[in-house]
Amino acid sequence: MRVEIERIVYGGEGLARLPDGRVAFVPWVAPGEEVEVRVLREHRDYVEAEPVRILSPSPDRVEPVCPRYGTCGGCQLQHLRYEAQIRIKEEMLREILRRQGGLSGDLVETVVPSPREFRYRNRLRFHVEPGTGGLGFVRRKSHDLVLTRECLLGDEALSRVLSAFVESDAWRRLQAFAKRVKLELSPAEGLVTILFWITVEPPAGDVEALSRELPGVKSVFYWVRGPRPRGPFPKDAPHGGRRLFPVPETIFPEADSPLYYVRPGVFTQANWEINLRIMEVLRPYAREVDRVLDLHSGMGNFLFPLAALVREALGVDTDPGAIEDGRYTAERLGLADRVRLERTTATEALIETWKAAETYPLVVLDPPRGGCRELMRYLPEVATRRILYISCDPPTLARDLRLLLQAGYEVERVIGFDMFPQTYHLEALAVLRKR
Repeated sequence: MRVEIERIVYGGEGLARLPDGRVAFVPWVAPGEEVEVRVLREHRDYVEAEPVRILSPSPDRVEPVCPRYGTCGGCQLQHLRYEAQIRIKEEMLREILRRQGGLSGDLVETVVPSPREFRYRNRLRFHVEPGTGGLGFVRRKSHDLVLTRECLLGDEALSRVLSAFVESDAWRRLQAFAKRVKLELSPAEGLVTILFWITVEPPAGDVEALSRELPGVKSVFYWVRGPRPRGPFPKDAPHGGRRLFPVPETIFPEADSPLYYVRPGVFTQANWEINLRIMEVLRPYAREVDRVLDLHSGMGNFLFPLAALVREALGVDTDPGAIEDGRYTAERLGLADRVRLERTTATEALIETWKAAETYPLVVLDPPRGGCRELMRYLPEVATRRILYISCDPPTLARDLRLLLQAGYEVERVIGFDMFPQTYHLEALAVLRKR
């Protein structure tokens, strides 16, 4: 049947309406296109469909450059010009805030585009095909693998290691018990770290050999069980095998060479250039206060740029490796005297702060995808002036903003950041002020 695509919704699919009034979700289309579709699955009030023929192509339509596009589940918008992707993401963010948060879409100022449309990712994670050791991504709406030796979203250094991976003799010996592999770039060095998950303790000689056989590898780690991975291999890898991320000298004038030091497996934002753009927006808010609390600090990614401007900063996280990396980095940035990093949950940190009758004029929230609904009981008692909420999931952000409005805050501004070009995913910053 023929349908007209009204808009692209969060998830990357086009929304259309069937003659009987039901909504149809259609992938790989553009707003305004007339499309002949085939219904694949029917639900009570909507259907899933696929395009059979594009009857009136959008001027924003382009030919995807990846041969696996449409099969691999990683990208959803590669068939659209990048300018159109930014426009669509801004409309998505406005619509989500209106429908799920009860907020005005006019709060959204813009979506900051990525400097790079491709090759922007500093990390890629793959599943291992049993028996062959091949690496791949999950097929769209399936658990099957799409094997690949290149991902156009990953930095070229990652692609060079990926293309040589399955040719490694050491990997052929290790792959039988391996489940996943993560390749992570050290941007300041142009080298790659490898982290793989394995069900049995691997021979140390094979892990050492893997670090030697692949081009451009800095260090190898593996994870069997426990709170942190084993490594580095080789054992004399600089800075314990950590990745090095450059940050602007203007932010950390006390450091000889301002870098973040992050071991494999510790979370970092995938698009470092966009990460730096977010830092630039956050920093002015620290000039108004003397103390800052980061309730999901990780290794201190967003905390350190703020801490450079205040008297006292506290960051909490549950990842022991992130806390260790944060302390290691704080020393080298000259911030150890004003930054305190503690391994605890955000909820526990808020309760202890409330019990001590302490408050913070500036609180940073950068929670996992599930958001931070569990913090609403104590957060209003601790955050006395502003909250900077960075979210990787706009629907969860909209839900939490509604709760914060009820708790006595107002939303000053919302800015989107295109952390993930070619996909529907979007990073968003909401700035809230206590009424």
